[in-house]
Amino acid sequence: MTTNLTEWMTRGRLEYEHVTSRTRVPPMWFELAEGFEREFNRWHTIEHMPERLGVPGFLRGRRYIHARGSDRVFQLYEGRHIESFRSPGYLARLNAPTDWTNRIQPGLVKFTRGACQTLISVGEGVGGALVTVRIVASNADSLEASHSLTAAAPAIARLEGVTAVHVGQHVPHITKVETAETLLRPIATASEFNFVLLVEGIGVPDLEGVTPKLLDLARVQGAGSLETDIYRLAYLLDDEG
Repeated sequence: MTTNLTEWMTRGRLEYEHVTSRTRVPPMWFELAEGFEREFNRWHTIEHMPERLGVPGFLRGRRYIHARGSDRVFQLYEGRHIESFRSPGYLARLNAPTDWTNRIQPGLVKFTRGACQTLISVGEGVGGALVTVRIVASNADSLEASHSLTAAAPAIARLEGVTAVHVGQHVPHITKVETAETLLRPIATASEFNFVLLVEGIGVPDLEGVTPKLLDLARVQGAGSLETDIYRLAYLLDDEG
């Protein structure tokens, strides 16, 4: 294997690590308003994710459901380059929402998203569950935080039941564009994090068992907060092209 530092929401490696060639952007956290859950799952599976994967540069989409409540959702797309997520093709889709999208988007509440640049990505495949950690660090500590998180990734990847680790640094300007689709949702939360740590695992119990250890390993000096959640994989779609 050869070292290959590229773009993502995270990237890097040591001799026993594998670095993917994908960019993971943007992570999205949101909740579903009462009464929207069933229709959201139909829309997201049948229309929304296939539509997104039809945009050039989109390679994979994933939908996760919170381990403790089916009304809390985490969504992740993977692409060739961070610019794929503000490309003319993508913006055209965002500015021409379908009738179904018009009905669903108002039910997505407490919406937080943010494009991220990959710092390191360790591991292959897709785990059955995921820990997300949103990290707030002061501007003065950002460089130190990026080095600390990148250095911690290999040790986190060695924890029992962990299958992959990804670290990304938030790039706010990529997703700040206002579109017809964003206007359909209640006001989204602006940048609430500087870094995101994604830890994939075999299943929810495995990740619940190692979360205290991975948080200790990921602890960043001067970090304002570490907001942690565990999700199970609900749906995944790859670009067949």
